[in-house]
Amino acid sequence: MGRFQFRMDNILSLREKLEDKKKQEFGAATRKLQIENEKKQSLINESIYCSEDLRNRIKHQIIPEEIISYNQYLQLLKRKTVEQEKRVKKAALYADKKREELLEAVKQRKMLEALKEKRWNEYLEESNREEQKIIDEIVSFKSQSR
Repeated sequence: MGRFQFRMDNILSLREKLEDKKKQEFGAATRKLQIENEKKQSLINESIYCSEDLRNRIKHQIIPEEIISYNQYLQLLKRKTVEQEKRVKKAALYADKKREELLEAVKQRKMLEALKEKRWNEYLEESNREEQKIIDEIVSFKSQSR
């Protein structure tokens, strides 16, 4: 009996490479989502800081033009935060899509690995049967020659 050879090894190798590619894509999408979240949090922090600064300035002396400027800036930050939230949702959807693609690639690879394992076990059983057959023939030959 020859050595074990899985006929679909090249397909399995291809699936492993595809899975690696999907892992990289998912990692990139996750990093992009993290960056977008950090940008959103930065805008929120800036808005909080600006609001607190305005409250502190109002407690002291402030001219109406400064209040108008603060309010305009706060409105700008609010709009940017809403826009950034949209980017975060888009990035989250993209990351989810890439995660699903990765899970499918893993599933496909594991299916082929299970088939390979099954074929390997069949090969071992056949090899053991042939080995046992040879041993039986040797024992039979020895018993006949006595």
